Amino acid sequence: MVSGGKATPATLFYNKGTRKLGVIGLKHLVFFDEVANTSFDDAEASISVLKDYMQTGKFSRGDQEFSAQCSIVLGGNIDTNLDAREPEGRYRHLFEPLPEALQDPAFLDRIHAYLPGWEMPKIRPENYAVGYGFLTDYLAEIFAELRRRNYQTHVNAWVDMGAMTGRNQDAIKKTAAGMLKLLHPHRTPDDLTEEEIAPILELAVEMRKRTTDQLAIMLPTEFSQIDYSYKLGKGK
Repeated sequence: MVSGGKATPATLFYNKGTRKLGVIGLKHLVFFDEVANTSFDDAEASISVLKDYMQTGKFSRGDQEFSAQCSIVLGGNIDTNLDAREPEGRYRHLFEPLPEALQDPAFLDRIHAYLPGWEMPKIRPENYAVGYGFLTDYLAEIFAELRRRNYQTHVNAWVDMGAMTGRNQDAIKKTAAGMLKLLHPHRTPDDLTEEEIAPILELAVEMRKRTTDQLAIMLPTEFSQIDYSYKLGKGK
């Protein structure tokens, strides 16, 4: 977790002085908490490397190139009208609360999903589970094992994404594959049902569309006409 403060190329990617990998080269996931309060030392270099990594899964520092599997999550708060449950009128677009260095359309277009926290119910005592459950460490090991399994084959077997761009297809497939791992980890492409995958695809498309809808406000000529139509069915 990177909680506010300063993020540097050395801590994120590779420290040339100590010759040690940064957190993106070592971890499964890096979560930027309170990202609005995060500053990026040598922002141009940091964001440039981050964009390359989010596109290719590789990053370079000096004459060294590395591959990684780390996921990136940006978390934070925005001002909302709690009655309307929408932050309308407060921002021109919903990426405005991000640090200026991250308000780069080329970086934002690499975000696979936008989850609107103001639409999520608050956690209350009646939501807590009762009875037995997994220890956190054990559950983390299950998730680590699932990362090694490719569930995009499930999506490919069921969905024809038609004229979608490659970047939109990648975003939707990865989000859908992640949700399949959480909700139906026991399923194979052959025994997965349309009733199981249909709501997952719908949500994955919505979460990607929330990203490009905000980009359409920033760059309407580039992002205002995006085709998200797809065909669902075993073997299409």
